[in-house]
Amino acid sequence: MLTVRYARQTRAFLSPPSAAASTTGAVFFFSSSTVQTIPFLPSYPFFPSFSSSPLTSNESQSEIHKDDVVHYFREWFMSRKKPLFDSIFEILRTQDDSAADSAISRLNLRLSETLVLDVLNYEKKDVLSCLRFFDWAGRQPGFHHTRATFNAIFRILSKAKLMSLMLDFLQNYMKQRYVHKVRYYNILVIGYAVAGKSETALQLFGRMRFMGVDLDAFSYHVLMNSLVEHGYFDVVETVAKEIRARGFQNEVTHSIMMKSFCKQNQLERGAEYLRGLAQDDRARLSGIAVGTLVDALCKDNQFERAALLVEEFQRMGLSSMEHAYGVWIRDLVKAGKLDGALEFLKDKQAIEGYVPDVFRYNMLICRLLRESRIEEVYDLLVDMKEREVLPDDVTMNAILCFLCKAGRMDIAMDLYDSRAEFGLSVNCMLYNYLINTLLGDVSIDEAYRLLRISIEEGYFPGEKTFSIIADALCRERKSTR
Repeated sequence: MLTVRYARQTRAFLSPPSAAASTTGAVFFFSSSTVQTIPFLPSYPFFPSFSSSPLTSNESQSEIHKDDVVHYFREWFMSRKKPLFDSIFEILRTQDDSAADSAISRLNLRLSETLVLDVLNYEKKDVLSCLRFFDWAGRQPGFHHTRATFNAIFRILSKAKLMSLMLDFLQNYMKQRYVHKVRYYNILVIGYAVAGKSETALQLFGRMRFMGVDLDAFSYHVLMNSLVEHGYFDVVETVAKEIRARGFQNEVTHSIMMKSFCKQNQLERGAEYLRGLAQDDRARLSGIAVGTLVDALCKDNQFERAALLVEEFQRMGLSSMEHAYGVWIRDLVKAGKLDGALEFLKDKQAIEGYVPDVFRYNMLICRLLRESRIEEVYDLLVDMKEREVLPDDVTMNAILCFLCKAGRMDIAMDLYDSRAEFGLSVNCMLYNYLINTLLGDVSIDEAYRLLRISIEEGYFPGEKTFSIIADALCRERKSTR
């Protein structure tokens, strides 16, 4: 049985799969840019094991059927799906209010803060359905929305730039005098803070203090973060003192303070603040605060200093440096230092067992694709799968782009045609890859079909892609299209 290392070392220099090869079931990934193939062997962990006879001396490559590969990718894509949550959103999208209420009630959900947060996070881009679920949950006996669930729905509305809807909600909420007074004001402060109305949030906070009531720890931090975001730095210091006086100070406080220093370009003060925390309050210093300063240093083009900072705090033995590592990798990639990012990743994985989140994997994969470094994309996908990192939309789009570059349009198109099954939302980059690759294979009708679908979905191809497909249609005397 061939090992993973041997498989990687014996990539053969072969041409793309011919018609004859496809009839025998031999599957290889071909990179037109490197003229190398990447054989998927049964022993390779990126694919499931297939029953096959032992390799003979004449068999340098193993045979894997296309359908098996498609099935494996589809299973990986489906692993991110949660059937219960899919059912909830299907009900919310397709049924009116009364029917939806009854249908969701029949699911016998055990409502809790955690469940509501998970549901809202699952499809947070579907703002209307999230609002309907939030409203339904709030009307169920025995359940009351918490500050965290209010904060979650406010952030969904804010990210969707539905500020008028959010402010209308807050105005209506202010009329509900039956709500417990302390909770009532906490929710209002959170809402206006997230909406970017920091002055209104401060006025409400002042009214609370006049009435002899106070914010809780969660609300204090939401308010403090909003003040930093909108440049009320003098007030930030005052709120931070209030937080410390009430014993609410924690790693979130430190992270927001670090953001405040960085926004004011007080990087030296930020570094001193971190070192002071490491000496006096190590248990409450997280990698998030370190990552904030690392990001600010990189934006100031101080990469060497940022690298030293990462290593300095890693040696101090912080409980969690994953966020700081992720920030460092992201900033290296954005600065065009891709090889440095990959070297850092491999080093931290080997020594500390570091597992990047899906966003870092996506960033590395997309940049490697752009540079046509196909084998390294393949290795990262293997690593991602082995470490059980669930793919998201960006990952799935990137995998189909990878298949295009590797010369396996048959697999890419099969997965594309099955996109509704695993909820793939195709992006503009993938449409460009698919259309350009089909044109290269002289599949003009199929390329034109994808062009029409992409335009219907609101994606207009790049100027180069559009020019190429127009020329191809003219050559085929299909200019009327």
